[in-house]
This record gives sequence, C-alpha cells and structure tokens, in this order.
Amino acid sequence: MRWKSALTGLILLSIQGSVAAQTQTRGILGQPAPSWDIAQWANLPETSKSLDVADLSGKVVYLYCFQSWCPGCRQRGFPTLVDLVDRYEGTDDVAFVAVQTVFEGFQVNTVQAGRKMAQEFGLEIPVGHDGSNGRRSTLMRRYRTGGTPWAIIIDKQGMVRFNGFHIAADDAGELIDKLRKESSVALAPITTLPTSRGGQDRVGTRFPKLEFDSHLPAQIKTSEAKQVKATLYRWWTNTCPYCEASLPAIEKLRQKYAPQGLRVVGVYHPKPQRSVDDEAVLAMAQRFGYMGELAVDADWSELRKAYLSSGRRRATSITFLVDSAGVTRFLHPGPVLFPSEDPQYEVENDDYQLLKQAIEALLRSDESAARRSTEKPKKE
Repeated sequence: MRWKSALTGLILLSIQGSVAAQTQTRGILGQPAPSWDIAQWANLPETSKSLDVADLSGKVVYLYCFQSWCPGCRQRGFPTLVDLVDRYEGTDDVAFVAVQTVFEGFQVNTVQAGRKMAQEFGLEIPVGHDGSNGRRSTLMRRYRTGGTPWAIIIDKQGMVRFNGFHIAADDAGELIDKLRKESSVALAPITTLPTSRGGQDRVGTRFPKLEFDSHLPAQIKTSEAKQVKATLYRWWTNTCPYCEASLPAIEKLRQKYAPQGLRVVGVYHPKPQRSVDDEAVLAMAQRFGYMGELAVDADWSELRKAYLSSGRRRATSITFLVDSAGVTRFLHPGPVLFPSEDPQYEVENDDYQLLKQAIEALLRSDESAARRSTEKPKKE
C-alpha cells in the first residue's frame, strides 16, 4: 500500500525532534501520587502530627505548591485556591492542601513566611513546608513540578489527574466534580504505547473543551447508550492515505461499542487549512467508509489546542480516547491503525488491538462504577 512507504519516511524525518520533546515533559499525569514525606505542618487536626497523600485516600485532593516570594502564587495561585476552598466548604470528599515547595531563595521562603502567606489569604487548610538549607523540595522532585505556582489534582484512587502551573477555578471545579462522582475503586488498568512513539505526554491529562466549526450527525446510527462512558476523537483529512486506511477501523469500533457507551467523533481538518462545505465533508467520510458523527476543524485551532501546541509532533491524524471524567486515557499518535492478520501490518494491528482493549477497559470500569453507585446498602 502506498501509505506504508510514506509512513516510514515521515517517522525518519521527525523522530529526533519528537523524542527530544518527550524528554522535556513535566509532571506525572496518569501516575500514582507519590508520598509527600513532609515533616513541617501547620493547621493539622490536634490528633495529627503529619499528613500524607495516603491519609486522604477516597477523597479528591487539590494540592497547591507555592513559594512565599512568588508573584504568580499571590496573583493567581492563592486566589484560585481560596475560590475552590470556599466552593467545597462542608464537603467531606474533597481535601485541600498547600505546600511551600522551596527550590530557591531559601533564606526568604521560610516556614514562617509560608504560613504567614496562607494566613493573609484566610486559609485554614493544612500548610506544609518542604525544602530548606539548600535542599530542594522532595515533593517537587517526586511530582516533577516545573516551579510555582503549581496545582496537582489527585483522584479518589490516588492517581494524578491534573498537574500544571495553573488551572482556572471553573476548570478545576469541573474536574473535581467529575472526580467526585467516580468510585474509590482503582481505575481500570490501560496499556498505552511506549513513550518513544510520541504523544504519550497527553495521556493522563485533562482533555480540553473543543469548539468546532460545525457538527454533523451520524449518517448510520447505532443503538445509542443512554450515557456516554468514553469518547474517541479521530482527526482525519481526505488527502491522507493513512486516514483512508484507518477510518474503516474507527467505524468498526463505533459500530461495536457505541451501544455500550462509546461516542466516536471523526474530526475533519483540511489540508491546507480552509473553510469547507459540510456536504463535501460528509461525502468524503462516506467514501472512506466512516458513517459516524463528524466535526470540522477548518483552521486546526482545536487540533492545536488538544495536541500540536504542547510539543513537536509527528503527525496530525491522531486518535484520543477520553474517559467520562474528561481525562485522556489512550493516545495514538498516528497516522495509521487497523486490524490485520498480515504480518507486514503487525504494528498497525497491534495499535488497533491496544485501542480496542483500552475502550473495553473504560466501558467495563464505568459500568462497574455505575452498578456500585446504585447498589442499596445491605441491612444488618
């Protein structure tokens, strides 16, 4: 097939830059939250002498990292934290913790300065101090934070679900609300692709809100589930032979799993970027064998938002699998995947099977959580 040789050339041209971009990734998104091991605390309950992430198991944790001399902490980080603390006052399944993670200015960013700053904002949440006398913060190293202010959101199962310099209060609240609805049972294990394939820095991150130029309903509908448990986005274009080979496979997944709660969106991004007619997009998708829901990303703005702007990438015909909490759980960096028993397409088949397994794991996990949430407690 003509796309096979093109794929080889594309990988050879871009592999060096992509691998380099992967090594610069900050944070530990999608990974278990490491122990804090912090000795110095303020505002702990009288019965507690220390606090660690394991003590908050079963709760959604908003962990805020700061330094007292940090302008961004005062201007953005603390106001966001105060907003969120006020929103969730009185709830017993959300916990807020602030830690001064010192990596510079040790003579200024002292224990006393950190506590004073928290007091200025009227916070009565636990406040820890980590890093002093030239020894950088252990928490900062374990969570691979990029500095301060830094926000970390940990779900009920102890997995890091957000990790970045800043998150708006509304966005944080939306994610927290979704995580509160999740079960405390561990997330379904999902096998992802090796980091060397590229794009895996997006796994475990919160998928952005997308605003497409237009939405087109499915041409052949399946028996839809009442609730969307996972969403698959596949960017494609009509001049892409990889897309022509992959879209029938995406349609196969849609036909099989939509009745179980999988939503599939084929996102058309024209090359070159330009306005396109919806009817023409429908015809092109049908020619490639895809009959599901479509969206148009005419100027690639949503592709940049979701993928391209966060690093050097090998391809644009990529596939995201997003769970019901809005977190990316699997990413195929493109450009092609499909089922095949032909040994020469072993990679394409393996990638397809991994995506299929990830879909099944998410659907099973969401269904199990739904059953547990509706179960009546047993009478003693």
